[in-house]
This record gives sequence, structure tokens and C-alpha cells, in this order.
Amino acid sequence: MGSTTLPTTQKALVVPSQGVPGEVRDDIPVPEPSSTQVLVKVLYAAINPVDVFTTQLGLLVEAWPFVPGSEASGVVVKAGSDAVSPLGGKFKEGDIVSGCVRLGVAGHGTFAEYFLLDAEVAVPKPKALTLPQAATVAVGALTAFLGIFGELGISIEGIEEGKGQGGGKWIIVFGGAGATGKFAVQALKLAGYKVVTTCSTKSFELVKSLGADATVDYKLAPDEIVEQVKQITERELDLAFDAVSVNNDLVAKIFTAIPSSSGQRLYTTTNDWDPAPDAALGFITKGITLGPIGRPESAELNKKLTSWIPVINRLLGSGKLKPGDYSVEGTGVEGIQQAWDAQKSGKLGNKKVIVKIADE
Repeated sequence: MGSTTLPTTQKALVVPSQGVPGEVRDDIPVPEPSSTQVLVKVLYAAINPVDVFTTQLGLLVEAWPFVPGSEASGVVVKAGSDAVSPLGGKFKEGDIVSGCVRLGVAGHGTFAEYFLLDAEVAVPKPKALTLPQAATVAVGALTAFLGIFGELGISIEGIEEGKGQGGGKWIIVFGGAGATGKFAVQALKLAGYKVVTTCSTKSFELVKSLGADATVDYKLAPDEIVEQVKQITERELDLAFDAVSVNNDLVAKIFTAIPSSSGQRLYTTTNDWDPAPDAALGFITKGITLGPIGRPESAELNKKLTSWIPVINRLLGSGKLKPGDYSVEGTGVEGIQQAWDAQKSGKLGNKKVIVKIADE
């Protein structure tokens, strides 16, 4: 599609102000990419918990009315002169990409027909993935890599060759069946760790198929979870990853019950709003903050993501990282609210909810 054929306005789901229901409008300007951005025609948009946080709590939203949506796959219809792909070379019209956008910034919301994506954090679609699958991987994979190879400081060396340097040490992942948890379990196995994960009993087989060595029912009483983790890990556990943002108290109980074997204990969590556990308990807490992605002031974060995207791309392409299950719950911009309601209802379990916005 040549840039001369682009419309000047587009259809989008617009939230007028904080906490107010969204409404479909067709008079939203089609944004213009900067020299380091691409304009993407949305093919599939994903629904994420952060979309609720932005619209209900106003987190990161720069101005109202606001077009939400944080993740999508689509086709580049216009590329800035310096829009360089993390894989090398410049993006061009017709390239298929996915990504996590700048949250809360006008022109970047994916609940629309077109959105802006910063080239340095765009995820080119591996041939092995379908377009719907591509819409489901960026947020989960980038969050997992940021927690594992960023906050926990685990080495990324050798993970593509199956020669990760974890040495068979145990790590616990809370919420291994969720969008981020699935990628965390897989990446940690590639990094050479043994993984115990909490999830529902109906997800035990799924997470084991992704590489989890042991599973614990997250619905058990905390003391029972602690006891099971102690037995599974044979009292050697110094790393923890919370993919579901609700386990600060539980990790404190676990680390208190299991003496440290290394002298340094680290806990990383997607919860970067609640107070961190007391450092006097003997472990350091590091929040996973993907929210500022793409913004110019987030140069250090963007640089890390740019370095990891080629690895993620190759692992997805080779099947060593597998995307999760998804469910298409709506069609067109008009179908977004229906899909959003389906995601909030919880009836689809750990399936990622997506909307088919347009044909390729």
C-alpha cells in the first residue's frame, strides 16, 4: 500500500475520560510516524490487563480522550527514514510486525485501524507464526525477558543452543500458565534452570509441556504451597519471578522458610505499584517496568529490548519458544468491546483474547 493512499482519519475505540466506557468513533486522525517509527495497519489487536489499568486508573495516560490498546500485529504502511529494525536494515512498507506500543501516548493505541510503533522495539513476525499468533507474543515475551535477563541478571548466553548457564538451579515462577508466565517458564528452561511454577491444576500438563519441572496448585493455602516448594527444591531456591503481580507475601514466606544457599536472593515481579517486601527478610525485589517502552526517555530500557528481540525472533522461529493459545473474540474496531468483556470475564482462562481488525 503506498502512503499516498492512506486515509487521514480512522475508526478507533475512544475512552472519553478515566473510568468511562469506550465508544467507537470514525473521526480519529491517522498519525504520522517520526523518522524512527513505523505506521502499522492493525490486522489483529490483543487485549491485555494493562488496557484496564490505563482506562480505569489513568496509569500512563498523557491526555483524554484516549485510544487504548497495547499490543497488535499488522503491516507497515509507512516507515520513517531512520526506522531501523532490531534485526538490522530499515523497515519498509509491507513488512509484517508486532509489538508493545508506547502506553498512554496519542497515536500509539492499537484499538484502532492504524497505530504508531517505535522501530527499535518492533518485533518482526517470524515466518513460523501466524498473524493471530504474532499479536499475542510481544508483551509476554518482552516482559519475561526483562524480568529474567534484566532484573534477575540471568545470562542470556547459550540459550539458543540449549547451553544456558543456569546449572540446573531451581527458580520459582508464580503464574506459569499466563501470557507472561508461559514465556518465563520456557526462557528459564533454555537458560538452564529447573522451574517450579504455580498455576491451576487444569494447567499442570500445559506448563509441563513448556518445560516446567514441577507444579504447585496456586489455590492451596500459603503454608501448603511453601511446604511443597521446600520439598520440590530440596531447600535450594534463591530466585523467584512473579508473573501475576500478587505474590509479595507468598515469596516472603517461601524465602523465610528456605535458607539461602548462595548469599544473594532476587525476586522480580510485574507488580511495580505495591510496596516491595522488606529487604531485611534477606532478598532484593526488582520490579519489571515495561510501561515506558518506546519513549525517548527510556533509552536504556529500549536498548535492552532491541538486543533481545532478535533472540526472541529466532527462538519463536525455531519453535524453542512457543506462543500461547488464543481466542478471536471479535471482528473490526466494533468488536473490541465484546473481546474486552470476554477477557475481563475470565471465561477463556489463560487464552489470550484477540480481535481481528482487518484482512491483510
